[in-house]
Amino acid sequence: MPRTSPARKRSFVLGALLALLVAATLPGRANDIGERQLKAEMMVRMLRLVSWTTPAAAGTPLSLTVVGDPGLADALRDASNGQRIDGRGMVVSHVPTLAQLPTPPPDVVVLAATQRASAHALARALDQKSVLTIGEGEGMGRAGLVIGVYVDGDRIRFDANTGAASRAGLSLSSHLLRLARIVG
Repeated sequence: MPRTSPARKRSFVLGALLALLVAATLPGRANDIGERQLKAEMMVRMLRLVSWTTPAAAGTPLSLTVVGDPGLADALRDASNGQRIDGRGMVVSHVPTLAQLPTPPPDVVVLAATQRASAHALARALDQKSVLTIGEGEGMGRAGLVIGVYVDGDRIRFDANTGAASRAGLSLSSHLLRLARIVG
């Protein structure tokens, strides 16, 4: 019987954890804080299932910037506290609008639902840059972002835009793709 590598086992376990989060229900349309925290936890777990083809400088943290909702930035800070992605810590920042996104861009940009009108502009601005774009709300993957996280009834689901991921030089794990609705 062939042995399974530690990386493959870790990927399987992370995929299983993500599946549990996707299957999690929002009790009676849980309050916004509970939904926001659940989405943030899901996003942090997804980061473990994404690979950047451009290597990061040694010792640099994974930078995440939330555009729009400061509450979502706080939830991501809480969810990422003490977590490491490929040996890198995480730093979460917030900007109110897309125009205030830092240059050079962070490793991950999360577009809050309050900024959904900026989804196409964000996708165009970061196309072919090594940036994971995540949008909060239905249709964000179709708008050109790599991942879209949304509520469907009492569940949190997500889209994956494999074309956008490829253009950004990102590789999405097969575990992530099995759970996603593929939109591009």
